[in-house]
Amino acid sequence: MGTAARLGLAGIAQPTPLEGSPLLAAEGGVAEVRLKLEMLQPTGAFKIRGAHNKVALVAAQQPDAELVTASSGNHGIAVATAAARHAMPLTVLVGASVSPSKLERLRALESDLCVVEIFGRDSDDAEAEGRRRDTAGMAVYVAPYNDADVVAGQGTVGVEILDEWPACDAIVVPIGGGGLISGIGLWAKAVNPSLRLVGVQPSASPPMYAYFESGSTKPMPIAPTLADGVAGNIERDSITWRMCRQLVDEVVVVDEGQIADAMRWIIDAHHLVVEASAVLGIAALRARLGGLAGRRAAVVVTGRNVDGATLRSVLEESEG
Repeated sequence: MGTAARLGLAGIAQPTPLEGSPLLAAEGGVAEVRLKLEMLQPTGAFKIRGAHNKVALVAAQQPDAELVTASSGNHGIAVATAAARHAMPLTVLVGASVSPSKLERLRALESDLCVVEIFGRDSDDAEAEGRRRDTAGMAVYVAPYNDADVVAGQGTVGVEILDEWPACDAIVVPIGGGGLISGIGLWAKAVNPSLRLVGVQPSASPPMYAYFESGSTKPMPIAPTLADGVAGNIERDSITWRMCRQLVDEVVVVDEGQIADAMRWIIDAHHLVVEASAVLGIAALRARLGGLAGRRAAVVVTGRNVDGATLRSVLEESEG
């Protein structure tokens, strides 16, 4: 599955580097760390992989279809570029809580074929409306995570990691809906069943962590978080619940202070500016979470679409 998606994404999703981080390895008590720099994708995040894989398949089967998607930002940006590539009409639904920088980028992609629509309070409301329009036959829904073709596209991150670094025996991945870690896990566990796969969520929005702890997939209260790109509940019927249970060894949570510290850390240590969702794995390693002692760990750094106000606030917090 990962190989077919990789071929289909050639020339669209760029192979991203694995950058060594001896400092993070020392802080995390692991043998070696390499950062998978997915924020270097053309759209600024890994989401280009799943979105383009799904839209290309829809275009081949239903070239006249209209598309609809729901997104907190990065997925919507990716689907918009994919829809434009195939000249397909698209409505991007975003909740009112979308970050200003991501909304600005989405608005810049509006055209005769692409419309951005604010719907509901948050990504949960937007996703439910996207599903409703699909069920009503109004458009084909391009889900951010609850779709096998999207998961397959995201899984190409894992293909690249293990192709370049066969000795890698742990991968640490941020979790929102679970599509990225599910796709990585399908490939990585097939190649190396003993590889340790660890997911990280913000403590303010931990539905997959709660599922691992209690088995419940019920919607839960979601608090504000810097990591807005992974915030929100997961659809009750999502394929990612079962996939994560089968493939993921542990899900851990980090708090807002740890996330902000990790954003500042990557600026100081690697001179990289990334969004809060992207540093969840770094925060987990620095807190020595996930049972990774002595392993060779790849940490997926997922995106760079952070707005200036958020970045200034994080930096000023350290000065205060």
